[in-house]
Amino acid sequence: MVQSVLEAILSGPTPRTRTQVLTGESSDPARRGDKKVVAFSDCRYRCADFATLVRCVDAIKDSDDKLRARPDDLMLWDWDDTHVQFDNPDDPRSGGGIVFLGVAWYDMEFFTERGGAGFSRMHRKVYELIGIPEDAITIQHFLCADVARFTATEDVPDSPAALAAGATI
Repeated sequence: MVQSVLEAILSGPTPRTRTQVLTGESSDPARRGDKKVVAFSDCRYRCADFATLVRCVDAIKDSDDKLRARPDDLMLWDWDDTHVQFDNPDDPRSGGGIVFLGVAWYDMEFFTERGGAGFSRMHRKVYELIGIPEDAITIQHFLCADVARFTATEDVPDSPAALAAGATI
């Protein structure tokens, strides 16, 4: 029997906080190489139960395997590390949790064109197959400071998301 990524992790000590389950570009410098990150997407998937968590992480791993097979000149974006936070750390299999996935974007034009792909028809179908309703998914985009231009406002927001929302490209 093939063991899922989450089952393999849970065969050891039970994690109490977010646990990295897949390695992405920020933990593997060779993946990024000399590319410069121009934007970042913070994707969060609320999974109602453990089986949905497993399907979500396995889908990200499958996608990452396909992404890794692409030629380097087509690598205009990459997955960042994937983490899981269990609702019930004392018994992770008895509940759900949140899958945290980051996307690093290396090309501003590509990000501008495809940054919203997380809610494309194809992605919505994948979420449906995994069992994650759209209202259980959040995706926030952030521009890197050296490519963003901020406009002064009288009411300065405190959160990074609010600051990113005020950025222009």
